[in-house]
Amino acid sequence: RRGAVHPAGAGAPSLGGGRWEATRQFSDAHGRRLGFARYTPPAAPRQGMPLVVMLHGCRQGALAFARGSRMNQWADAGGFMVLYPQQSMTRQVQRCWRWFQPDAQHGGGEADLIAALIRAEVARHGLDPQRVYIAGLSAGAGMAALVALRHPALVAALAMHSGPVVGDARNAAAGLHTMRRGSLKPLLPLLRDVADPAVFRLGMPTMILHGQMDPAVAPRNARQLFEQFRGVNGLAEDEPTVERVLGLGTEKAYRRVDLLRNRKPVLRLCEISRIEHAWSGGDAAVRYHARGGPDASALIWRFFQGQRRLPG
Repeated sequence: RRGAVHPAGAGAPSLGGGRWEATRQFSDAHGRRLGFARYTPPAAPRQGMPLVVMLHGCRQGALAFARGSRMNQWADAGGFMVLYPQQSMTRQVQRCWRWFQPDAQHGGGEADLIAALIRAEVARHGLDPQRVYIAGLSAGAGMAALVALRHPALVAALAMHSGPVVGDARNAAAGLHTMRRGSLKPLLPLLRDVADPAVFRLGMPTMILHGQMDPAVAPRNARQLFEQFRGVNGLAEDEPTVERVLGLGTEKAYRRVDLLRNRKPVLRLCEISRIEHAWSGGDAAVRYHARGGPDASALIWRFFQGQRRLPG
């Protein structure tokens, strides 16, 4: 089905200055279907362009996430395409990606379907296969992690905003427990149960952002994700961190914790002081996005820019 095209200057001012294509449909080789929206920045050839994949949270869709996160405006500035896969309400009534059921019939299957969409879009538009990035909010963060862990050769870097520990839950009730308290289990074995073993050889540069006032997904999850992806990236437990507090005394204040390799951040945690369960620095008129805090989309794109997935 052909998607509707709305130039942002004509009736969609919050969607950037380029080409917004909504209600697209993708089918994989197994006949599984996935809706998505695509954003292409203006005046830029698609050939060789980076790709950022954005996964919405529960009770959201592609349009709300695009408007709330304002990632399209960064696409205009950075010259990258953005894909917004959208969970079907027939799969999950609140449009939650099923990170809490990471088996192949549920969340794992959704991750594989998203990966198939990404491969198809990279091939169709001649995008740069070394610069494919994925980010998500809340349930979308959990699904972004599954995509990256199951398809590490495809994804150059991962960003998770307000996301849960990976691999802890196996059903919806357990997912709620994970959100409220993080995991009580050893963290690295949880990843090994849901990941392609190749990720531990390839690594996965990762950025984690979390509001310190989040009542829905406890901030402990972010610190545990940091430890999980320390292991994914082969960084020793005693590897020294580089810590800074930025925007001190303002509504944009956050603590940044980096682990470096060759002087470049490979793992970054941003603990955002005054944000609850919402995308930091977004459009507060859209649910689950907050005006306060640093611009999460800007922080994520700047982190992604330094990462490449080299062959091998």
